[in-house]
Amino acid sequence: MPDHLLSDPLPSPTSSSHVSEHVSKDVWGHPKGLWVLFWTEGWMSFSQYGMLAILVVYLKDIFQHPERVEKIIGLPTLLSLNRILYAPIGVDATAGSLSGLIMAVIFAAPFAGSFIADRWLGRTKTTLIGSILLTVSFALMSVERCFAIALLLFLIGVGLCGSLKAQVGALYSLNDRRRSDAYQIYTLSIQGMAIVSPVLCAFLGNIAWHWAFLTTAFGMAIALALYTGWRHYLPAEEVYSSPLPEAPTPQITTLGRIEKKKVFFLLGLVALFAIGAVPNQEIMDGYLLWGAEHYQLTVLGIACPVSTLVSLDSIVSLLTGIFVLWFWQWYDRRYRPLHDMTKITIGSAIATVGPLFLAYPSWAYVRPHEISLWWGLAFHTLNDVGCSITFAIGLALFSKYAPQKVNTILVSCFTLNIFLANLMVGKIATLLHRVPDYTFWGIHSGAAFLSTIGMLFASLYARKIFSS
Repeated sequence: MPDHLLSDPLPSPTSSSHVSEHVSKDVWGHPKGLWVLFWTEGWMSFSQYGMLAILVVYLKDIFQHPERVEKIIGLPTLLSLNRILYAPIGVDATAGSLSGLIMAVIFAAPFAGSFIADRWLGRTKTTLIGSILLTVSFALMSVERCFAIALLLFLIGVGLCGSLKAQVGALYSLNDRRRSDAYQIYTLSIQGMAIVSPVLCAFLGNIAWHWAFLTTAFGMAIALALYTGWRHYLPAEEVYSSPLPEAPTPQITTLGRIEKKKVFFLLGLVALFAIGAVPNQEIMDGYLLWGAEHYQLTVLGIACPVSTLVSLDSIVSLLTGIFVLWFWQWYDRRYRPLHDMTKITIGSAIATVGPLFLAYPSWAYVRPHEISLWWGLAFHTLNDVGCSITFAIGLALFSKYAPQKVNTILVSCFTLNIFLANLMVGKIATLLHRVPDYTFWGIHSGAAFLSTIGMLFASLYARKIFSS
């Protein structure tokens, strides 16, 4: 990490001096600010999940009509970049790789946005600007000619809204037991609000794509209104900047030896999280293209668009998230609490099994539309149990142990694991129709297994470094 990121003059985001009097009043055992962030992130997820659920299918539809590609401002240039990175062959591979690239940038952008929030604008102002850009971008997506421009605004907006996760941690002291629960609750907002949006946008997309994109713009407008109206419940913050030439330079405090070890350890974990996240991140990419060819998608006599699988995943994710939250609370009360790294390793091991429930039917059923959705349900259940553990507890781990001078930046670094995972997913998606489907899913299971082994060894070192 560059030296200038290791000498952040910002005070602790969990300092009691930075929590407004509004935050001290709890609702259902948590600060009011958590519920502001809960609903804001929820509606943001409504919009984002709705758009991403139809993205790869929409791109495939465009690429099947070359004349439409030429009319979209900036899209040919974007495709040239995609060819340099992935060299995809065929429509499915091109749609899958480009979708993976876009999703990768989505999870890298918050790193830059959090730096802007910490150094210049502050988290609240940065999030407000990002929310406005997101609202505009979703509306522009309804105009096909402006789709590539809308994607650019979308990616900038996502980056500027990246400090929402750090604002959750700022509501609690470092030793507050509720911190991990808060991130579990925060994650449930994403899962819950993402149930309706993908299925709604999928059916609207079957009628006309612009109706689906306008729906996402409506959801984002609600998120913007909620955050604007209730932001006074969030912790007050200080931003160290020098807007005038004569402004004094604040004293810079460098990280200590133990703090630097924690920083490099957490950055190393990002790679392990990335490898383990590959099966989950495939759900909005090659999985949808594969599912459109292999699943029996007629339910109760209704032919469901393949993007409704994202809603199925959200439903399963919500239920498994509630179960995981209850289970660890019950376990911690009844037995000696496990270290966060141990829990993460367990979650990664569970996620390893999920893709095997796609590999076997891919081998056993070779004709189109022969695979029952029960196989998919088994995959989603195991995958979501594993991810409910690794993502939420991993986010809490970064928030708790990242040195306070670089806390916001490192919490955003956690999302870089999904950026790296999506880069891998984009490449793996190009293997569709080039390797047997059971091999395709075996690769995903193998990635999660490698992550589990790495987490197991990392957990042994974590006990030493985090107890220092």
